[in-house]
Amino acid sequence: MSLLALAAGILLIFVNAAAHLAGIPVETRLYPDPVTGFVYSQQVVNGAVASARAQTLERLQFFSILGFLVLIAGGAAVGSVVAGRALRPISELVAVARRVTGRNLKERIALDDADEELRQLGDAFNDMVERLDDAFERQRQFVADASHELRTPLTTLQIALDSVRLDPDANLDDYRHVADDAKAATVRIRRLVEDLLALAEGDGPLPRTRVDLASLADAVAEEMEPLGERRGVQVVSSVRPGTVILGDPMSLRRALTNLVENGIRYNRDGGHVVIEDAGQSAEWVQVAVRDDGIGIPTEEQAKVFDRFYRVDRSRSRAEGGSGLGLAIVAKIAAEHGGRIDLQSQPGVGSRFVLTVPASPARGGRTLAATPGAPSPIG
Repeated sequence: MSLLALAAGILLIFVNAAAHLAGIPVETRLYPDPVTGFVYSQQVVNGAVASARAQTLERLQFFSILGFLVLIAGGAAVGSVVAGRALRPISELVAVARRVTGRNLKERIALDDADEELRQLGDAFNDMVERLDDAFERQRQFVADASHELRTPLTTLQIALDSVRLDPDANLDDYRHVADDAKAATVRIRRLVEDLLALAEGDGPLPRTRVDLASLADAVAEEMEPLGERRGVQVVSSVRPGTVILGDPMSLRRALTNLVENGIRYNRDGGHVVIEDAGQSAEWVQVAVRDDGIGIPTEEQAKVFDRFYRVDRSRSRAEGGSGLGLAIVAKIAAEHGGRIDLQSQPGVGSRFVLTVPASPARGGRTLAATPGAPSPIG
């Protein structure tokens, strides 16, 4: 609007200046009147021309100023309408942004009738709010599930302590029994807290080193063998020597440990858990943890990597499981640029296939820093 007024003002000044400077010189002649025979002198003619010229300039100034005012008024009206229509989507966007809070993430902005650029801005804003809504919902669910999981062992511990504290006839055996219950509860709480911390860790790049997969699998099988013996389950590794992968040995060991522990917990007496090769390519190595336990129903398989999800809730909780083991495995696989796949049949067993980067040969080409999702091998 200011630019329009400035342009109109400059045009007005230019027109009036041009009119003043563009005077036509008057010839110095005598002009006889053919009717009266009166001869006009040069002074009379010059005066008449000057008077007419002055009247013309006055009218020019009047109409130019009038046009200036009309142009400003019309421009202001049209500009207000156009600016209102152009800025309406932005005003809606600002209003929606002000209404969006952590408790109100369902607001969306509709810019179907806006320009392409503003519509793209609105779509980007809606996508951002959608991601925030999903993140907040996962956070709320995570906190609720963690609170529920912590409440159970804490309640058990409190009941055990109250049973001897309020019993005047409690003896040493009673206190020992309570101490055993307290120890089991604290172990479960510690396990849950450790798993929560593992999931809460940032998704930054992990240290990548060359890891001997066979040695890693043997170490996990040896570590989990006592738990398998208590459950009547045999744990073995058949990974062939010489397979080298690229990744963080601590997190990869935890992933295999969680998979083996899961296979032991959901197995039968006399069952087996086997860590075995599952395929290899130039860039990827697949290692599988196979069991012949109870298996997982087809409709449940897509959910087993969710946090706190259990196929058999009562059995897993009674055995001290946190419901986070497979979620941690999925997180570790994603941090390595790989993935975890499940093949299972109820009553037959389950097979979890972990895909991780292969280590390039020394002096050979290096692996991409951020590889895409690997395809199944074989």
